[in-house]
Amino acid sequence: MSSANITLKQLRAFTAVAREGSFTRASEKLHVTQSTLTTSIKILESEIGVRLFDRSTRAVLLTAQGTQFLPAAERMLRDLTESLEELRLTVTRQRGSAVVAAAASFINYVMSPAVMEMASRYPGISVRMREETTEGVCRLVLGGDADFGVTTLFQTVPELDSTLILTDDYGAVYHSGHALAQEDSPMPWSRLASHTMVALHPSNGIRALVDLHPRIATRYKKPAYEVGSMSTLLPLLQRGLGYAALPALAAAPLVTAGLKFKPLRQPVLRRNLYIVKKRGRALSPSAYAMLEAMTRAVQRIDVHAQVDVAFNEARMREFAG
Repeated sequence: MSSANITLKQLRAFTAVAREGSFTRASEKLHVTQSTLTTSIKILESEIGVRLFDRSTRAVLLTAQGTQFLPAAERMLRDLTESLEELRLTVTRQRGSAVVAAAASFINYVMSPAVMEMASRYPGISVRMREETTEGVCRLVLGGDADFGVTTLFQTVPELDSTLILTDDYGAVYHSGHALAQEDSPMPWSRLASHTMVALHPSNGIRALVDLHPRIATRYKKPAYEVGSMSTLLPLLQRGLGYAALPALAAAPLVTAGLKFKPLRQPVLRRNLYIVKKRGRALSPSAYAMLEAMTRAVQRIDVHAQVDVAFNEARMREFAG
């Protein structure tokens, strides 16, 4: 016995006749002719190799084999209907999930308002945000644990599709009462020499860009204090412990919290943030909806001299493929 040639049409015909106990009523329910229904049942019986119905002029009854087969046939049809409904809900963005890995500053300033938009427009889609370093973002995307990511790239990763989102300049971030508040803006790195530096861990892309720049003096690569996250950095700077060198977008939440930002020059240091996904992989409907919301949020970034937004709807469509 082989099920290779059993069709949905035949399963629907079988279950309809079994439920109705009549070829006439079953054909009416399925909106097909009785001869078409009879042919489907005969072909099914031929494929299975057993009779499924005992037919008489007065009744149509299931055989023992038909009775045994009916629950399985109904289960297959039910599972297919439910799966197709789930697929429909996913395609129409009524249900689904999206996972995005990103740098902390991008999550704070861009992804948070994008998630709020998603919650309003597509409440059935769940969103998971993963705050990661550059290495972590690439690992999650390559491993299929994130639909896409946003991070700094220090080199091309052949297995990833990438598109530039924005570029932002580094500046010094400090308390309003700090001595750096008296310096001119923009300010050369040399003016930082006599002040205490607080920095993120070297695994963070923000710190790594400083450490890798050949024209930034070694003393700015050896901070007096080192922290693991932006949330730890903020209270130290608020208490006037020192300054931090941060890109403008990363500094934005700290500035909102009352700290000051002064662009740094000689040399100018810029961070490039890229959106990445696994090369050749199409985004799911839910992930694409998240990408659209992110694109709109990027366009709403307050434009100022230290942030240059490159991402738009045209680049989004090109990236998504």
